[in-house]
Amino acid sequence: MIGTPVISVIILTHNRPQFVRRAVRSIMEQEFGSYELILIDNGSTDGTGEVCKGIVAENDAIRFMRREDCRIGSGRNAGLDAARGEYVTFIDDDDYAYPGMLSFLHDLAETYGADISFCGADRETEDAGTEPHFSFDKLLLMPPEEAVIELLERKLLNMATPTKLFKKQLFKNERFREDRKYDDISTTYRLFASANKIVGHGIPKYCFYRHDGNHSSFTDNAKKLLSDQLDEYFTAYRERTVWLTEKLPSISDYIHYSEWSFLLSMYRKIVSNKLKNCEEQRKYCDAYLRWAGGRHLGSPWIKPFEFDYLKLYYETRGEK
Repeated sequence: MIGTPVISVIILTHNRPQFVRRAVRSIMEQEFGSYELILIDNGSTDGTGEVCKGIVAENDAIRFMRREDCRIGSGRNAGLDAARGEYVTFIDDDDYAYPGMLSFLHDLAETYGADISFCGADRETEDAGTEPHFSFDKLLLMPPEEAVIELLERKLLNMATPTKLFKKQLFKNERFREDRKYDDISTTYRLFASANKIVGHGIPKYCFYRHDGNHSSFTDNAKKLLSDQLDEYFTAYRERTVWLTEKLPSISDYIHYSEWSFLLSMYRKIVSNKLKNCEEQRKYCDAYLRWAGGRHLGSPWIKPFEFDYLKLYYETRGEK
């Protein structure tokens, strides 16, 4: 960690005093020799700031920032502005990296000349322990069109910024949205579409920790879905379709299918879980699905379970 670093690691923390020390330690114990850690207290209102100060006092190699603005996107942009590395990666304050993650990601990027590299991950919960989560046993070397399809499919990849190493130059034209709570769903696909090539291997080198206070806990329990969360996702997916079809017109059919598939899934979740607070969002899904009609029924990407979702949709779409 002497001189100009090769990798800048950005950890944003907000009211997570019980987790942030573990996240920081997982980076400080990496054997990769040329990195910097930028730790940002992003407007915490509890004891997190004091925990961060204690961490920094123990290791002067950590660069520390305190911000009053607690928006995730603006915090990540502040970290990018401070980053000096050729590459950038992000660690969530309640997750942690496995040993060797930085070396693994850097070796992939350098070996294959890629703007983005990624690894697999595990997921840890208090109830189920640790289990594979977006992990697989093969190497993927992809142009942006293929990588975006994999990203939107969400079988081997997810939209989260952790597990990914980005060339910092990608952020010259793409920044995190500062008016969104779930900034990664509006940013990651743009970075993938703008990269020269993307490489990854699904060996787990990162662990996502899922708990009730996690921003994405609703992805594991649809009963926690709220109307404002759905509204943000609907807006982001609409913007995504418009932007990607212009950027990568060769895969426009898949991009439109992806939005249709998402709204069909959200309709099912709203109806199946009887989410009374999401009636307007159910109507939004219904309007889109009526507009789309049967245009995706012959799609090569449609999944067998989506026909079951469609059956439920046709059975319930007349409900008020």
